[in-house]
Amino acid sequence: MGRPGPAEVDQKSHDQPWFRVTGRDNRPCSAMNEEGSDFEEGQVRKVEATDGAVGHPQTMTILHALVIRSQNIPEINRLYETVFNQLTERYYNKTKWPSDYAVAQALGQNEALFLILYKELYYRHIYARLNPVSFEDRVGSWKNYTQLLDLMIENLSDGEDLGIALPAQWLWDILDEFVYHYQTYSTYCHKTAKMQKDKEVKELRDNPGIFETTKVLNYLHQLVRYSLIEEWLVNPDGGNGQGAAFTDEPTRLIGYFALMQLLRMHSLLGDYRLAMETIESIDFRAEVPLFYRIPACHVTVFYYLGFAYMMMRRYVDASRTFSDILVFLSKISAVNSLSYQYDQMLKKQDQMYVLLLICNALCPQPLDESLEKPIREKHADKQMRLQQGVEACFEDLFSYACPKFVAASMPDLDNLDNFNANEAHQRQLHLFLQEVRQQQALPTIGSYMKLYTSLQTSKLAQLCEMDGEGLRDQLMCVMHKTRQLVHQKEGTPLDGVLQPCGEVEFYLDGDMVHINAQKPQRPHADVFLEHIVKFQDILKRADRLQKGGVIENRRLGGCGWSVGQAQAIMEVVVQAASEVPQGCFVSVRLGEHLKQRRFNKNTATYYFPAVEERCGCGLGPMDKGKARVDVYQLVGTCSIPIDPETWQDSASKQGGDSFCPYVLMHSFLGEHDVR
Repeated sequence: MGRPGPAEVDQKSHDQPWFRVTGRDNRPCSAMNEEGSDFEEGQVRKVEATDGAVGHPQTMTILHALVIRSQNIPEINRLYETVFNQLTERYYNKTKWPSDYAVAQALGQNEALFLILYKELYYRHIYARLNPVSFEDRVGSWKNYTQLLDLMIENLSDGEDLGIALPAQWLWDILDEFVYHYQTYSTYCHKTAKMQKDKEVKELRDNPGIFETTKVLNYLHQLVRYSLIEEWLVNPDGGNGQGAAFTDEPTRLIGYFALMQLLRMHSLLGDYRLAMETIESIDFRAEVPLFYRIPACHVTVFYYLGFAYMMMRRYVDASRTFSDILVFLSKISAVNSLSYQYDQMLKKQDQMYVLLLICNALCPQPLDESLEKPIREKHADKQMRLQQGVEACFEDLFSYACPKFVAASMPDLDNLDNFNANEAHQRQLHLFLQEVRQQQALPTIGSYMKLYTSLQTSKLAQLCEMDGEGLRDQLMCVMHKTRQLVHQKEGTPLDGVLQPCGEVEFYLDGDMVHINAQKPQRPHADVFLEHIVKFQDILKRADRLQKGGVIENRRLGGCGWSVGQAQAIMEVVVQAASEVPQGCFVSVRLGEHLKQRRFNKNTATYYFPAVEERCGCGLGPMDKGKARVDVYQLVGTCSIPIDPETWQDSASKQGGDSFCPYVLMHSFLGEHDVR
């Protein structure tokens, strides 16, 4: 990326410095110096002032420099995942972050590693929010990634550690964005070749090595090789004095994430067998696999693994893979919602639901109960059309849920006649639809077979409206398509045992078809274990509700509802919008429940039971009721005895309010029999 000229730099930056440096918890920078930062006190003063208008967010860049030098990974993670995104939303939602040259000038020195990491965030922000991305930014992104990856690989090849102390999320995002930028550049090149605009075509000619497929794959393979991640996955306790993944966690993570991106790369290129071979040593059987640390990594590996299974016609394994990750995501959705990548994961989750429906339509399998409800609510129409064998539905859903395929080579810029920019996608779609067409008759044949234990081929042909030879061909097709490799929970992802996976099993004996339509039953142990786990979840949830309730067992209102019973409550807060005279009372009535209290501090809080039926009151849920708020002012007060023997006529004291200077009230006490 070229340095901006004088006209490109904001004039305000010449009048006032951009940065103000403070340590964590607003400590002075001298305290940070003691912890390892080598900023001189004069340099700190040089960037101490700030823009008075907004307290400019470039402060974060200085904090990054300080923390990176001290290798404080928790602080880097906080700045990276929280502060950077908050500042982006507030100040740079529709504009670029400051250039690296401007940041270097503000720092007063060139921090090479810091500027490379800053530019990685800078270009990522452009790709995410400032479309369309210019060609100069694409070239700048490529050059910056090559500098960063060359630095990592150089350190690893010399037998050293990674040399960059970054949190796991940032390490994942570096490689994930690297492959994403490659993917978008490939799409850009093919669209440019299709449009045949002279300026854009000339830019492609002048820069032939930008995001070249072989170079991208080479970087990922070098990270895997020099990090020794495959050796560590095979024997984590070994090493025999070796370093890399055996001793350094960032090195282990960068190599591990490189394996995941190789899975993704080969899937984008359409080589599914090679994609699965790259992850044959992944720790799927570990108690806590490494991909659990990053939700986006977890989703990525299962999405591309399941898609590769589907394209290799291993629908049972594909359905199991998608079901496992979807059930997992449904249980931890509250955790994932805290991630800034939550929207992307939601889209991937929806795509995996669609792929699961496709696999289940081509090879019906029992689904987990927790998945059936969202499928009925969101995808019932799609499921029905897939079961009917509508080819257009298969095509639309595949195009929506599949990866964005790329071509392995650049377009031939010297021969753009009849150029097809979408060839990579169309090739994969053609292969998939060809498989769908070959199975169109299978559901019909299977539905008739379920009605018999044996029947003649002539009768089956008549039911299916086919001739005898055509039916025999279709029966051979059924036997071929319903036999799949099925993974046995041991070995590599490619391993499996050939099994019949159709809804019915049959064999031919001359002109007779003998059918075994018994559906496989789940083992009783699995059913009991599943219900035990569900019961344990219910007990844990009840325990959390019990602990979350108010401890004191005071009564609320006249309905006898007790907070100590750990039921839900609704909180109603009344806050004054203007000054309220002293001595006021505010009451809130909701249904038959009335709460009243003195309004002393311009705010009052009231609690009501939030249950469907409140002790026979006949009210619906709390959020459907109407609350009535009354404001009272104290006029006067007195105390009266309630002993009939000593009862005397009593009058109230004089009120002190000028609105009602004097009120006199008489009180009487009478006895009545209540039968």
